[in-house]
Amino acid sequence: MTAITVRIPDSMDKPLRDAAAGAASLNEYIVKAVRRQMTLDAAGRLASLERLDLDGEGDAL
Repeated sequence: MTAITVRIPDSMDKPLRDAAAGAASLNEYIVKAVRRQMTLDAAGRLASLERLDLDGEGDAL
């Protein structure tokens, strides 16, 4: 595991904490968001390598 320090601007602190209210912790919420974004980024890279037939898939990727 790698430790990462994330600096959150003051203007984002309250909205981020509000959004993470249902999560076990703010850290868990941020990790899940980063994992989701990494998955979407990887899918975008794969799609740019070869045209994939993903019609109708939406967010199911």
